[in-house]
Amino acid sequence: MERGGVSELDQLVCKARRYVVLMAGYDPGIHLGSSLSVMEIVAALYGTGRVKFNVGNGAHNRNYFVLSKGHAIHAVYALAAAMGYLTLDELRETGSLGSRLQNHPEVDTPFVDVPNSGSLGQGISLAVGLALGLRLKGERGRVYLVVGDGELDEGQSWESFAVAAHYNLTNLVTIVDLNGVQLDGHSEEVLRKGDLAGRFKSLGFEVFEVNGHDVNQLISALERAEKSERPAVIIAKTVRGKGVPAIEDTAKQRLSRDDALKYAGNIC
Repeated sequence: MERGGVSELDQLVCKARRYVVLMAGYDPGIHLGSSLSVMEIVAALYGTGRVKFNVGNGAHNRNYFVLSKGHAIHAVYALAAAMGYLTLDELRETGSLGSRLQNHPEVDTPFVDVPNSGSLGQGISLAVGLALGLRLKGERGRVYLVVGDGELDEGQSWESFAVAAHYNLTNLVTIVDLNGVQLDGHSEEVLRKGDLAGRFKSLGFEVFEVNGHDVNQLISALERAEKSERPAVIIAKTVRGKGVPAIEDTAKQRLSRDDALKYAGNIC
């Protein structure tokens, strides 16, 4: 599946989106809306081979993936299953006692380079530190960081981005999942972000703005970001709960088991 064409990736996204909703039928505690909005972003990274499943932590000169919005980890699980790295039986056990697939990424969570189960914004700090460390060690790896717009409320987030700009970490590519909704409601009502692209530009980032549900646009932006002579950020406009009309563009995260199984059968 690696480095597949766009149409192939669209099919992969469709399959993975169904799997996320299926998981919600077995574990209503997952963050469904957040996972659905980020699906194309995750697929653009894994489906093109930029980051890989089952890469040993001891490997050098490789790329890293940091999902700072760690509550959307189910998008990664679903994509891994769609690409053959997990079974449906494992997906059904997500969040269960003894399952490898817990609801926030931890040290022993499969396919996680950097565990991120703390306060929002910490994943950004971890990614910046990782990118700086790779540079200091002379390694060629790149860090792909995915953040939610809600965690950009945190001062720690902007302090970290300022550090990335100060050290001109061109080996860091940030993707903002701009779905416009966070835990307490629509982001503009909770805390306005203002000119988000302008904020990043003022720090020294090169900014690309795309439709976050268009795999072709995402891949094109990634290619340009990787050639940038400055730290790059891709602002990807998305819809929270994409594919499930009952929760689209809302703060709702959960469905009943019956509704989840019904929607899983009708997506795409």
